[in-house]
Amino acid sequence: QGYEEIDEEKEYSNLCRFIETVASSGVVTDFQIHARIAVLSKNFSPADNRKVPKLKYEVVRRLVEDYPELTFSLNGGINTVVDAKAELEKCPKLAGVMIGRAWAANPWSFAMADEILYPKKKKKKNSGDTIHENPNNNKNRLGVLKAYGEHADMEEMIWDPIKVRRFITKAATPLFSGEPMGKKYRIALDDIAGRPKKIQQSQKMEKLVHGNDVAPISELILQAAMENLSQDVLLRTPNESFEMLYGDVANNNNNGNNSSHGQATQNRIIQDWQDDRKKEDGFQR
Repeated sequence: QGYEEIDEEKEYSNLCRFIETVASSGVVTDFQIHARIAVLSKNFSPADNRKVPKLKYEVVRRLVEDYPELTFSLNGGINTVVDAKAELEKCPKLAGVMIGRAWAANPWSFAMADEILYPKKKKKKNSGDTIHENPNNNKNRLGVLKAYGEHADMEEMIWDPIKVRRFITKAATPLFSGEPMGKKYRIALDDIAGRPKKIQQSQKMEKLVHGNDVAPISELILQAAMENLSQDVLLRTPNESFEMLYGDVANNNNNGNNSSHGQATQNRIIQDWQDDRKKEDGFQR
């Protein structure tokens, strides 16, 4: 049976039956619902199921209304914190929104999530105007890398750098997604990831682990960033980065053109991230 042949009311009835069955014992009360149905047919590949069936957010909203004793979170197709904010505003009773690939591909674009989704408000002195507190204003990615470097050094003191180095650098790879020279930064990290194995192969591992002539990974990561990225990118705050993409969403002053630009940029970054993962999978096989 193809996707177009599915009766929507029957589809919803089957979903409700599943929800009621799982919740009947009273143990499970929280559900994360993907808004795109999976079509179990020979004609549908996993890739087809991620694109062809429509995202039906209205189905999740309907569940929220029909089962007030349960909690529901929305999953599927949410790529930005702007998307998440819009869905939560459309359905305030939603327990949450799930985001996966978009966050993995561009984590810095979610640095303002708390301020956008859960703003803390305070009154201006001698004024009735409301302003939004933003504890992120003094933070930047250079500071994030320095903090992460301390953690990375500790990990390499505990574990064999040959085994963990690539995992450590991979976590820092998407921090500058979409930025000018971001690709050169990622290439530099890839080179850093492969150094322990190269040193071992050249029988110099003792220097890597015990010697003073090899820089710790924290210094190598910072060097990769400083040599390939501008000061503007490194020191830009989450709020400044967010406004460049989406406008002042936190105060509902976002420009429509800015928002569209931000969505398009995020979609491109996610696609690039997915393409890189496919290449990695092919290489590992």
